Amino acid sequence: MSHDHHGAAHLLGDDVPAVLLLGRPNAGKSSVYNRLTGADAKVGNFPGVTVDILSADLRLPSPAPAVRVLDLPGVYSLDVALDPGTDEGVARAFLDRVIADGTRAVVVQVLDASQLAAGLGLTRELLARPLPLLVVLTQRDVLASEGRALSVEAVEAALGVPVVAVNARDPGSRDAMLAAIAALVQGAHRPAERPAPAWDAAALAARAIRDADVVGAEALRRRARTDQLDRALLHPVAGPVIFLGLMVGLFAAVYAVADPVSTALDAAVQGLGGLAARPLGRGLLGSFVTDGLLGGAGTVLAFLPQIVILTAAMELLDASGYLARGAFLIDGALRPFGLGGRAFVPMLTAHACAVPAIAATRILRDPRERLTVILVLPLLTCSARIPTYGLVLAAFFSGRPVLQAALFVALYLAGLAAAVLVSLVLRRSATKGRRLPLVLEMPAYRSPDLRAVARACYVAGKRFVRDVGTVILVCGAALWVLLHVPAPGAPADPHPTGASAMERSVGAAVGRALEPVTRPLGFDWRINVGLLGSFGARELMVGTLGVISGIEDADERPGPLATRLRTAQDAHGRPRYTARTGVALLVFFVFACQCMSTLAAIRRETRSWRWVIFVTVYTYALAWVAAFVASRVAGLLGLG
Repeated sequence: MSHDHHGAAHLLGDDVPAVLLLGRPNAGKSSVYNRLTGADAKVGNFPGVTVDILSADLRLPSPAPAVRVLDLPGVYSLDVALDPGTDEGVARAFLDRVIADGTRAVVVQVLDASQLAAGLGLTRELLARPLPLLVVLTQRDVLASEGRALSVEAVEAALGVPVVAVNARDPGSRDAMLAAIAALVQGAHRPAERPAPAWDAAALAARAIRDADVVGAEALRRRARTDQLDRALLHPVAGPVIFLGLMVGLFAAVYAVADPVSTALDAAVQGLGGLAARPLGRGLLGSFVTDGLLGGAGTVLAFLPQIVILTAAMELLDASGYLARGAFLIDGALRPFGLGGRAFVPMLTAHACAVPAIAATRILRDPRERLTVILVLPLLTCSARIPTYGLVLAAFFSGRPVLQAALFVALYLAGLAAAVLVSLVLRRSATKGRRLPLVLEMPAYRSPDLRAVARACYVAGKRFVRDVGTVILVCGAALWVLLHVPAPGAPADPHPTGASAMERSVGAAVGRALEPVTRPLGFDWRINVGLLGSFGARELMVGTLGVISGIEDADERPGPLATRLRTAQDAHGRPRYTARTGVALLVFFVFACQCMSTLAAIRRETRSWRWVIFVTVYTYALAWVAAFVASRVAGLLGLG
């Protein structure tokens, strides 16, 4: 089975019939795709999850030929003029290309039966296209749990096309869909022009869905429970307060719960380094293994628990259906700043990683709003910043867990506040444009699939470990080399040590060249080297400081990196770094776009270097000013 993410020419380049999955966001389309093909596309409760075209080859029951299933991005309408860079624009352009080229294809519309009237508008538009159509009704189990019955016959009679009702989680549903698709493919021909359907969507939905003859007590309780939850969670005043409190509690818990585990992992890495140093000694080879490899990648690896716990928390909120409600709650708060509730989805995704979040902006129908969101996403705190936050908080605010958690939450809120304020400035200047109303279905409350949550955590953890084991490991090794290679013109040292050799290295020379700019922030050449390294991967800030500290403290008993930073002294015996330095570094990391991958994603989505340069300049300027102010305020507060 093959999976592609390329253009129409590549996906439809052979004579294999195409099965095009189309549907409104959150209709269950990705679940149907996964059930049909055995793939593992991301399934979510808000639009923008499928931001590209997924494909998989599929065998149908004999004698039907093999087909290629294409999962197109979610689309509300095919008859509205749209930016070709958006999800809906991609889906419409692909469908138009299939029709224009005469490609042998059938369309499978995935329609949420619990939102039947809303989805029939897209059905009407598909019936006007010259392609065979199959309608797959999902959420049959949701209707049943609510005490409502679905008449497939009534829908089929009104539409005049085959209709199948399924539960995407039921393995038996796959056979029903395969049989219906096979029948459609075998008789696939371009249908003649069909008259405009005469049915009324609301009336058809009323006929097709009715209360069951006997409504169970559990269904009645479920309805009442849902109504009670929505009255509280969607209340115009209490709803946003609850949502904000939940988000604050979530991020505070990430730090409070994961910190002890990270401390234990850090201690284990230090212990491993000590074991490796015994047979290797403190020569170049021993230093390379303990300082360059374990000191870099191993130190970053200690922050794996924060990544996994944050992923689990967000997946649980997503799977429950609450995040979609968050979009409605946030819509009113974002509108004064020129954004809508749909912008909440990529902005939330950016708290995991800005790169997929930038791609997720394709759900925004207004091209100017989309550009605005792309330009502010780097300000939101992604998971790659967590290692640096955790290290600095542990180094300078240890023993004060309440303060640590409060600062951790404040860093997230600072990034969000900056993104919203910058979006206000952009919408009034560089990206001025229209604002479309929010259109989004409210999914039913659901019990999270714990296996799916565990799989998401596994994928996130695996990706983090892979990055640590590849990019960060290689960069840590390269940094070790740069910290041992003497800079041109460096004076010879008659009694060289690891620390003195590093002081005369190429890496140190580069870091010192930046000190005139960063000295007002309290940064020395060591932090500067970390900032340069973290441009390739934000986690490298921690890895870089781990390598430098390991080389400088080679003759001392190794300890946690946070402790070494807190106790480090300069040549005069004074603390090299203080809490004031830590505050400035945290604030700098909140605003600076320390990520090459994010800039590459901006270039890909905007197709312009202009906006890449703009993001780089404004985020670093904002980071310097904010860090300078934070450093001065910290000094006034006596953080020294």
